[in-house]
Amino acid sequence: MIIDWEHHYLPEQLWLKKGGRKGQRAIFYEHGKPRGNLHPELCDPEEHLRIMDAVGIDLAVLSMAVSNDDPRIALEECKVWDDEAAKLVQRYPKRFVGLAPVPPLGGDGALAELDRAVKELGLKGAVIRSQASGLSMDARELYPFYERVSRLGVPVFIHPSGVQMGMTILNAPYDLCRSVGRELDLIVATTRIILSGVLDDFPDLQLVISHKGGGIAALKERIEYQMGNSGAAGTRPNGTGNRLPFDTHFNRIYFNLAGHHGGMNSVRCALTAIHPSRLVFGTDYPQEFSEDPMKIKSYIENIRKLELDEGSKELMLGGNAGRLLRLAGAPPQPSIH
Repeated sequence: MIIDWEHHYLPEQLWLKKGGRKGQRAIFYEHGKPRGNLHPELCDPEEHLRIMDAVGIDLAVLSMAVSNDDPRIALEECKVWDDEAAKLVQRYPKRFVGLAPVPPLGGDGALAELDRAVKELGLKGAVIRSQASGLSMDARELYPFYERVSRLGVPVFIHPSGVQMGMTILNAPYDLCRSVGRELDLIVATTRIILSGVLDDFPDLQLVISHKGGGIAALKERIEYQMGNSGAAGTRPNGTGNRLPFDTHFNRIYFNLAGHHGGMNSVRCALTAIHPSRLVFGTDYPQEFSEDPMKIKSYIENIRKLELDEGSKELMLGGNAGRLLRLAGAPPQPSIH
């Protein structure tokens, strides 16, 4: 079974509200910078299904990352998304599942909506951005959200922020926020989650970081070295709150395979540091592959050609996601040595 853990969907009323145009792609902006593309396919479930059938995707994990810094506006958009996604899942229960978008700083109202999305509508998890109004993922202001998703027992998908705050070095006319900033933000978010002690404080928290963690595998050795270099041998590094080894927490986090347009160098790099049992397939459709969706099929075929045992490849393509979503017949969690 092939499960796509980054498949974007936007109900038509939200698509139009954000500036979507029939039959053409539009760009919408955040803080004066291009944040994303409003592809017509975003609000066309039948086109999603057609592409899924053509490339061999069995199940798509639908998501929409919250894009408005005003929690009140964001919450209203989330309610619309939750209702419409639930209808879509009900219509095609074997093809779609949904992750509820959440403004994590939205207080009791946002947490109540998350409860409704999971308990009443049957959505399978939550999705947030790698920054919450400029706060990183280790901010104490996010702890009520982490407590609630831990209690619900559902995974949290961390999608990159559209426009990163606090990174003025990206202010250049080269669209660096999308090409570089998003990946850097994911690396910072992942590292701060581990070093801060978030995973010590919430041992049941299930996280899926998009885009292979922004390519964190390439930096993992350096991060671990600097941790050990900053404190005395055998002690917690200076300024960090984690109470378990970096690797212990790193191996608890899942990372998806979206974000690099099917490029296999990034996949091979990820595998140097991330165990196959912690990787989940993803496409970022239609933000990626919309020009030629059949390249998704090639991406799947290239993953199958990796020099890994067949069991590991099946975990990456669907087994790990199925386990996170608690689908019937999903494989058990293998041990990581």
